[in-house]
Amino acid sequence: MAKKKNKFVLKPWCWYCEREFEDEKVLMQHQKAKHFKCKHCPRKLNTAGGLAVHVQQVHKLDPDK
Repeated sequence: MAKKKNKFVLKPWCWYCEREFEDEKVLMQHQKAKHFKCKHCPRKLNTAGGLAVHVQQVHKLDPDK
């Protein structure tokens, strides 16, 4: 009788749209392109916090919640 090992692998996933990705690098590229893009200029930021600071400092606006 062969033994089965339950292998549970957590893949990186996007908290914003709940998609799974093969690795952290691809996840970061996705988030930067889709979720951390400034609505007021072409700038793309690496984090939600970075985007919020950018909008406040550069555009003098309150960031979207």
